[in-house]
Amino acid sequence: MAAVFRVSTDFIPCCVGAVCVAGIVFAASLFGILTRPDGMLAVLWPANALLTAAFVRGRAMNTPLGWCAAFIAYMAADLLTGNDIYTAIWLTGANLAGVAVGVLLLRRLSVEDRNLRRPQSVQYLCLTGAGAALAAAMAGILIAVLVFSQDPITAFLFWFSTEFANYVVILPFALTVARWSDFSAMITGFFRHFVMNVETLKTCAPAISVLVSLVLVKVIGGPGSIVFPVPALLWCALVYRLQITTLFILLVSHWLMVVLELDFLSNLPVDSDPYYAIMSTRLGIALLSLGPLTVASIDTARSALVDRLDHAANHDFLTGLLSRGAFMKCGSELISRLSGEKGRLTIMGLDVDHFKQINDTHGHAAGDRVLVEVAKIIRGNLRGDDLIARLGGEEFGLILPGVAPADALGLAQRIRIAIEQTAVGESETGSIHTTISIGVVHHTLEEPVSLDRLLRDADKAMYAAKAAGRNRVVVHQPPS
Repeated sequence: MAAVFRVSTDFIPCCVGAVCVAGIVFAASLFGILTRPDGMLAVLWPANALLTAAFVRGRAMNTPLGWCAAFIAYMAADLLTGNDIYTAIWLTGANLAGVAVGVLLLRRLSVEDRNLRRPQSVQYLCLTGAGAALAAAMAGILIAVLVFSQDPITAFLFWFSTEFANYVVILPFALTVARWSDFSAMITGFFRHFVMNVETLKTCAPAISVLVSLVLVKVIGGPGSIVFPVPALLWCALVYRLQITTLFILLVSHWLMVVLELDFLSNLPVDSDPYYAIMSTRLGIALLSLGPLTVASIDTARSALVDRLDHAANHDFLTGLLSRGAFMKCGSELISRLSGEKGRLTIMGLDVDHFKQINDTHGHAAGDRVLVEVAKIIRGNLRGDDLIARLGGEEFGLILPGVAPADALGLAQRIRIAIEQTAVGESETGSIHTTISIGVVHHTLEEPVSLDRLLRDADKAMYAAKAAGRNRVVVHQPPS
């Protein structure tokens, strides 16, 4: 029964994934076929790149059922638009050959490279697109000879340039974009809170420059117009998030392919061969997109590095809690804000009892594990806006804004009991148990007060708890 249950629960996601694959491939194929000039491959063919990304990102899609669904969808789109079944089978085989190689190559890349999180990621993506395009182009040679009776060399080059351009332009967005619901929520949220001011203009300026560059492409034209959008896309790469930049690159590249190629074909002399000029245009657009992509990838890697350095500077390396310096800075800012609102807050000083004895008996590694577990217990009892830090050694600090004294005291007791009742580490001799002493300071911010003074008062209460026998909570009583 268990085996049957596992199969049945896996079967439903596979069916849903196959339906999604069929929908993506069918819709994208129909769209691509609509951009196909007479006797040529489609100007835009997003189906293969989208399917490759879907198979890499969606485990429920990359199944035998999903591949069958893709085959049926490719066939249906071709047959529906007038191809005979023999031609449709050959074209579908070429498409799936490219997708198979693309999936195989992408799965060999790390998650960071698939998400363009490293400077060399764009190079790997370019090579992946070339590999997938090469596989499709090899199948294209057979199609040219057996189906269309065309020159195999020209067919190979034309097929390769088309597939390569589509993979390089589409894959970055398809691989990096978040779930559609999150992406659409981000876009709609921007427009919902849109207010025309200087900051909004600064945010929109790169996007506006992209639109201006596209207008210049249409108005001025000429062979140099292909690079008009590049400075604007570089600006986008420096300002916007990676997935927004990849969306701009996708839209601009496809717009250039359509406008420049159709304009070229409409002005082509009757006896001229359009293939090599179109190949040059498609490859040029694809290669131009690599510049902004590389800048966006490097900027993403730099931002991630800055975030890691900031986290390392402001957090304790062992417990992941705020460092003392960050705690003092954030706590002082919180007190200043609450002082203006005449708010209240609670400060707690917490110290693990007999921690030196734990280190001496079980070793420093066991002591480190105890601190990590104690920090986890404390953090698990706090709200999102509470501040917690490791102040040094086995001492922790808490700032609880807007908490009534009775509630704060109840929280301190819950933390104390949870630590007392939990095995906070393991050693060769068995489980390690410990207790904690807590000093509590309640303060109503009717007049300015420094965080240093409140922490000193919390320390006094905490040491009073130690002196009274440890494993207890003591509330600081201000002098009368």
